[in-house]
Amino acid sequence: MKIVAVRQGRMQAASPYHVSEAWWTEALKKVKNAVVFLDEGIAECLHWHGGLVRLVNAKASDVKEFSSFECGGQDDTKGVFLISSAIHNTKKDILRDIIQSSCFQYCVVISAAHPNVHSYARFGGRETDETMIMNQLEQDILTWMGNLNYTVEIFYLPLVFVPATDNLLLLPAFSSIYPLLDSDIPTIARLQQMFSKGERLKPVESLGDVEFNHLPHEFRTSIRQLVVCLHSLLVGMNAREEIFTIGHTARIVGTELENFSMAKQSRKNATNKVSIVFVDRTLDLVSATTQSEETMMDRILTLLPRLYGHRIDSAVNMAPLSNVHMSSEWTLIPGNLVHAEEDNESTRSILESMLVAPKKETLSLINKKIIQAANKKSLESKGDTGASKLTVENLKSIIQLFSSDMEAFKENAAILQQGLGVVEMLTDNKHGHLDQLVSVEKLLLQSIGEPDETPPFTQILQLLRTRESRKVSLDEILCLMLYVVSLGGPQVFSSTDEYALTNFLSQAIVQDKEKLSDTMMGIVGVDVDEVSALKASQRIAGQLHAIASARVHLKKYRSLYASGDSLQPSTYHGFLNQLVYDCFTAPQPELLDLEYKSGGFRDLIKTGFSLFVNVSKPVPRDAPVMMVFVVGGITPKELQAVRETVKAVNPACQVVVASTHLTYPKDTLSHILQPHPYLVVD
Repeated sequence: MKIVAVRQGRMQAASPYHVSEAWWTEALKKVKNAVVFLDEGIAECLHWHGGLVRLVNAKASDVKEFSSFECGGQDDTKGVFLISSAIHNTKKDILRDIIQSSCFQYCVVISAAHPNVHSYARFGGRETDETMIMNQLEQDILTWMGNLNYTVEIFYLPLVFVPATDNLLLLPAFSSIYPLLDSDIPTIARLQQMFSKGERLKPVESLGDVEFNHLPHEFRTSIRQLVVCLHSLLVGMNAREEIFTIGHTARIVGTELENFSMAKQSRKNATNKVSIVFVDRTLDLVSATTQSEETMMDRILTLLPRLYGHRIDSAVNMAPLSNVHMSSEWTLIPGNLVHAEEDNESTRSILESMLVAPKKETLSLINKKIIQAANKKSLESKGDTGASKLTVENLKSIIQLFSSDMEAFKENAAILQQGLGVVEMLTDNKHGHLDQLVSVEKLLLQSIGEPDETPPFTQILQLLRTRESRKVSLDEILCLMLYVVSLGGPQVFSSTDEYALTNFLSQAIVQDKEKLSDTMMGIVGVDVDEVSALKASQRIAGQLHAIASARVHLKKYRSLYASGDSLQPSTYHGFLNQLVYDCFTAPQPELLDLEYKSGGFRDLIKTGFSLFVNVSKPVPRDAPVMMVFVVGGITPKELQAVRETVKAVNPACQVVVASTHLTYPKDTLSHILQPHPYLVVD
């Protein structure tokens, strides 16, 4: 397997966007006159790097899904495969099926998994020859092609990065990596016992005991690939990383990056410096379960469906710009919010505003851009666009002007789809209902720790009993439960609450079994009866206890809640915002919960020498670039809060927020209450 290196200037660190873009440029050099097969992970990242248009412009002859049901035509002699993970098990079977059903004489396989990851996926931690493994894959492909004299090329390019904005980096291919909880310990211990092969291993009794080697093989492989991709990004940036972690799963990821053999070598030669702070999502689920709308994207993620096969972008109904009858709207290809193929400052500024700006500011920006586009194409004669007030209906009417002018529509398709997405979200009839839920959240916040108020969980259980009359779904009630236990900690969920919860919730599941959501079906199972409902309720109670105790091992950040008084109501202080602020302002000794990963033998010497000389450990703000990586997704509300903090503090370093994906209440519910995808015991 050939590893394509990205060379950047030695004096200044390249941005993640430029590094990722350079990798895509290398990949696209290989697609000329080829049938290109993409898996979902690669397709989503390509969507943010120019989309299908880039493959067409690179002279690809056809583009197909990476699926056993697809193949090349009789006249297609070249196939290019872009695969987001190791070519092992199912991925290898699909690759074989496609090649054997085609007539390729030249195959190019570009994998986002390094040879080290291929080796790990196949053999675990055993010492193996990575070159031998890739040579064997090359021989297998030639055998499938039917002629050993044909040509095969295999490349490693980590095409898994989505630079959504200049300061937001996402890796949706790793969205299944989610932080562990105390409730996962029995499963981990059982899996450890099942696969120990007679080895005597130290039993796992708490999350603090869990190390990388305790995890199931597939989980370890995913973390290894994430680590190697991050390492490749840092090499492309010519950067040497200082690693900090907070949270148990964040510690495992950070430790793997620190100990990765190739990373140790590259740190010796890198001239730039980057601080990476890994943070567990589960340390704060308040922002991830609230129904509030601090930004446009908060509600877009909640109300609009995801684009098919995507974890980040949303599908936009294009009916207002077509003449299709309502009964046939399903035939329309959905629009979307991302249009990276267009070098258009307007679309980028609108997308960033959706993510981090106040709702009114974003609406004003979209309105302004679309009015400017309408005036430029002389569409104002069909509507008084210049004098339009800032209302959703006026914005929709201006957008509809473009339906009669195909040239104007094509020129401005990107911002029109963004505008339609905002209109669709703002006119959704669920807004009033979600606002009522926000009011409930505020009441629950004020009742935490107040002896004269009804305890918050008692209020939620009352809502569960009256859900029909209040028109509240089980999903929404479970989100409120996660919101409260993450905010208030162990004090808000007692053993009495647990007994009442399992009793009332199991009854509610059986009563509502005909109208359970897909998320609830994933929690309860397909066959809903009293037994499965009780088991699901008990599991939910266990997860609530685990979330409530997720911060008990911390010293400074145990509480996200500040009680109020007669002059000021109780408030929520977001974990990520507190952490980022302290990284910039607090003296090193006060960053008690932030674990620093030693940079190697030289740093160990410094640490020992510091017993005699005053040598302090690094802090994240020491580097010119600080990357905060949230394991398990990040919310637009948090992005907005971090941006405001950075603006207020005005630090000397640049701040990049990174995560696997954008999260929202339904997504959080699935990750927390459904079985962990890597911890399933048959």
